Amino acid sequence: MTAENPADRAAPGVVLFESLAWAEEARDIDSRAGTLDGTRWAVVRYAPGARRDVWCTEGHRGFVLSGHISYDLEGGGRLDVPQGSGFWLPPGSGHRGINGDEETQLFLIDVPDG
Repeated sequence: MTAENPADRAAPGVVLFESLAWAEEARDIDSRAGTLDGTRWAVVRYAPGARRDVWCTEGHRGFVLSGHISYDLEGGGRLDVPQGSGFWLPPGSGHRGINGDEETQLFLIDVPDG
């Protein structure tokens, strides 16, 4: 076992989401996003009926703050995630978000492909 070098650890940090402007990611999908130690952290807002048209292969660790989100999975099937639930979308597996009839907000930490 090797001792960990303290210099290899990232410094503590904070993303002040309230200070960030909403930015459009896709039609009816906006986010407030910041970066900590090279990783994107975001609050994502889906308007009622919003859906992504393209497949995403970047991984995500997420939590549904409000509403309900579904993900079509490129290999077939669907992942349904209700409010108050955490979810995992592994890097390299295609998925695209689909929202129902109410606004949905997610908290995401991206996990880059590769």
